[in-house]
Amino acid sequence: MGNEGIGVAIVGYGLAASLHAQALVQLENAQLVAIVGRNLEKASQLASRFGVKALSLEEALKREDIQAFIVTTPTGTHLDVVKEIVPYGKHLLVEKPLESNLERTDELIRVCNEAGVILGAVFQHRYDDASLRLREYMEKGLLGKPVMGSAYVKWYRPQEYYDARSWRKSVEASGGGALAIQASHSIDLLLWFMGEVARVCSFMDTLVHTGIEVEDVAVVSIAFRNGALGSVEASTATYPGFAERLELHFEKGSAIIEGGKIVYLKTSSDEIPDVERGESGLSGASDPAHVDLEPFVRMLRDFVNALREGRNPPLNGREGRKAVELIEAARRSALESRVVELPL
Repeated sequence: MGNEGIGVAIVGYGLAASLHAQALVQLENAQLVAIVGRNLEKASQLASRFGVKALSLEEALKREDIQAFIVTTPTGTHLDVVKEIVPYGKHLLVEKPLESNLERTDELIRVCNEAGVILGAVFQHRYDDASLRLREYMEKGLLGKPVMGSAYVKWYRPQEYYDARSWRKSVEASGGGALAIQASHSIDLLLWFMGEVARVCSFMDTLVHTGIEVEDVAVVSIAFRNGALGSVEASTATYPGFAERLELHFEKGSAIIEGGKIVYLKTSSDEIPDVERGESGLSGASDPAHVDLEPFVRMLRDFVNALREGRNPPLNGREGRKAVELIEAARRSALESRVVELPL
């Protein structure tokens, strides 16, 4: 696309839209052009904060100064929104999870590929300082083979969290509860560090919240293709909420990440400094807005650079699909009381 700035519109006007807008305005080679939504009054409230227009999707698609859309609508609507956008050749960055189930996720990826538009997935925690640092050590071969990895996302959401947005209560609309909405970032990181999944066995239930069909507690056991083992514990019923925690064990050392920061790191390599009592970073454990904005900025910069260079971003549709596949495998395992083999 050359050296000109990329014009971007955000579809949606909730918390995720606000975070993307705050990050986007910090980029030099991109410009926030509009907030897009069916309810223009709500879209205008967010748009006015950033001095941009509130537009319907139909209006935004006709704008030549918009080359890309960030989709932040409820999970189960992503495919429908994408299908409206791709005929216009606009590129896409889609919030996590990509869709509410694997079938709709694969359809979303397919329509983007057939239209020749670039698709990026939102998993900004790959851009946390801790994630980038450990990934660098891995790629240099300083950690050795993965042995065991565990993700703990024991957060708390009051009943009002679900009552305020009916789509959060529905598996079809949200893709699930604590696993899909709260733990998907940690699941993505676990897969990024540990590798491809071979088998999954899980249990999930709704123990505290009422009037919802999604899980508020889930435990998942994972066998990876490289022989490593892992697990995920996720909840929105663990009062008062605790910082998400990722424990990673390799042949040559171990690391623990809390709230996007390394709180423990010890290896057999002289090239890696030990961390024994690091401070935890920001976490959405009890407040979804309590997050670090810098990883959003880094992720969006990568996405915009990919558009300018006409290539897929590192976090493309296929990468985004992996978390959806694991979540669906876990749901099948819990519902059918069996071990589920991957790929699905």
